[in-house]
Amino acid sequence: MVCLPDGLHKAIKHLAVERGTSIAKLVTEALEALYKEDVDDLRVGRERFEHYLSNPEKTVAYASYRVKRLKR
Repeated sequence: MVCLPDGLHKAIKHLAVERGTSIAKLVTEALEALYKEDVDDLRVGRERFEHYLSNPEKTVAYASYRVKRLKR
């Protein structure tokens, strides 16, 4: 459940009626749009971590990477 200020609730309710949808659907769409990039970043991070767990021998220690990078 989400509590909204009265004015915002009335405005969203009016918008929902105009669009023929529910307040819940409008709020869900707004939150998905607002946090899309964050959710995508979390998904990519999770995928990379799973790849690491299944292939730990392919990883490079940060210190080794940094030394190699500084030599360039």
